[in-house]
Amino acid sequence: MKNIVALVDFSDVASKVLEQAAEQAKAFNARIILMHVVPKEPVVIGFGLASPVVLEKPTEQGIKADLEKLEALRDSLIKSGVDVLMEQMREGTVERLLEECRMWKTDLIVLGSHHHSTVYHWFIGSFTADVLKSASCPVLVVPAEIET
Repeated sequence: MKNIVALVDFSDVASKVLEQAAEQAKAFNARIILMHVVPKEPVVIGFGLASPVVLEKPTEQGIKADLEKLEALRDSLIKSGVDVLMEQMREGTVERLLEECRMWKTDLIVLGSHHHSTVYHWFIGSFTADVLKSASCPVLVVPAEIET
């Protein structure tokens, strides 16, 4: 194993994704490609109770803020002794992510799961589920904590 893609979204599960990716990288002397897909920004259009949410392209300010967060995560991995590259994807689709993974000759994808509700998945979908269905390499899904 030489290349591990760690997909982060800056949520609570991101630190767990990095921890798992770093463990694998150290065990196999592999490189981590730290990747962030810039999400579209939700905008609520006010029509009363049935106000739709529209997703728009992210702002330059949002992209820059995410890049700074990504650089901080990269720096923390480097300090722990891991070889790291980083990539920020502005147009984030599962297909584009998987193209990048093929380009990097990725041996493992590490990403998090947020445990959204069934209704959420029905309307919004799941990036994680789509990666699992289409990836051509192993995928390690790191679960978020479930409160009981």
